[in-house]
Amino acid sequence: MDSEHESEDEFNNNEENRTEDGSERGDVEDDSAVTHPPETQPDGSIPGTGPRTRAPLTLQPNVLDCKTFDIMPCVLAVHPCNIYCMAATQCMRWVFTGSEDGYIRKYDFFASMNGKTMLTQGQRHGQVDSVTKAGIMTSYWENEEQPNKTNPAPGEDAATTNTEPKESKMSAVYSLDCHSEAIFALSGLESGSINLWTPRHEEGTCHHVFRQHSGPVSAIKLTPDQQGFISGSWDHSVLQWDLNNGAIVRTYNGHGSQISSVSFQPNGVPTTTMDLSSPTANYSNDAILMSTSVDGTICLWDRRDPTPIPRKLMPQEKVPPWCLSACWSADGDRIYCGRRNGTVDEWNFAEGRFIRSIKMPVDSGPVSFVKSMPNNKHLICASQDNIRLWNTTELDSKSSLRPFQIIAGHHGGLISNIHIDPTCKYMITTSGNREWEGPSTNGCLFYDIQPLL
Repeated sequence: MDSEHESEDEFNNNEENRTEDGSERGDVEDDSAVTHPPETQPDGSIPGTGPRTRAPLTLQPNVLDCKTFDIMPCVLAVHPCNIYCMAATQCMRWVFTGSEDGYIRKYDFFASMNGKTMLTQGQRHGQVDSVTKAGIMTSYWENEEQPNKTNPAPGEDAATTNTEPKESKMSAVYSLDCHSEAIFALSGLESGSINLWTPRHEEGTCHHVFRQHSGPVSAIKLTPDQQGFISGSWDHSVLQWDLNNGAIVRTYNGHGSQISSVSFQPNGVPTTTMDLSSPTANYSNDAILMSTSVDGTICLWDRRDPTPIPRKLMPQEKVPPWCLSACWSADGDRIYCGRRNGTVDEWNFAEGRFIRSIKMPVDSGPVSFVKSMPNNKHLICASQDNIRLWNTTELDSKSSLRPFQIIAGHHGGLISNIHIDPTCKYMITTSGNREWEGPSTNGCLFYDIQPLL
């Protein structure tokens, strides 16, 4: 494991010696500065003595009422192999990628976007002109299969009880999610285990292993309160875990194929003044869980109902069984599901009714990932040829203009993940087949998003 950032103690010391404008504090030379009483605010409080607060995360202006978006790639984080998964902190400070080679890589997002590390001519080959900067990786570590150590029974020899090999082996990173402030991270392994890591302090240290799945863990999603998480596996099961004690809270059985995605229903379209980083924002509804599987089935679970029977949305007739990704609309009223035949199905959640099929251009290839925008009318669809931004409000219009625009920077590989930060200022895409099928460009792109009125 390699790390380049400053230690926590150095960071705290620098913060104590830094003024509000970012400059360093000097030594006090005038004794009168110490004896004079400080100025007080109208409410009687002394400035600078209260608890330090963070700037709230809010939507950038014009996101909700813009006509479209200008999404431009700026940074390429080069990987040597397929990228299976990706996660980022809420403020986009750190970005983590999980790859086929078994490494978890940690990137400094803003140092990459604002830095001066440029791509070589060979790395820029095949990229659009706007992609000139290289992703700055601060550290990396191995996603290892940890030995299963069992405690010997009374009277038994520990050497004969622990039969697991002492040496750990690396596993491809099939899924990944992290705490909003990178306090911990979770990664799925080929054996069915889930490792709990510390990505900020003692980076790459595995503190606990969750064991229950019997196949690769292909989906991990933290609950909105970050006190637990949902995991889905190739063994067709979906499990709910409690992070406080490591126990399984509930098992969701209803799929007949490998789990491809899990997500919670949004509570509604965010407002421009909502603090998206506040726990009281309640942006996600933890009561409704959606899980999808490769056979095309969408299962909807009401976690308040103890009945273990899901509500299923099945593919339409003559639709190939495929669903590697599904997402909610921003208001949580609709569901979008990417299909193998180059279409995206739109469903009404409350009624369980199929609305329409959004068809990609001919020979676009399978739709591997879908992601909705916060304004509740734009949808990002990633197929093998390109990433497209669709305006769902214009799909039924008779206008001669096409209802989508191509997002530059991707061509010729399956997209394994699309992430949009809560403020809708940045987007990240990764390319990889997640060990199902399809080609990969082995690239991770950082985008800048600008609303266009």
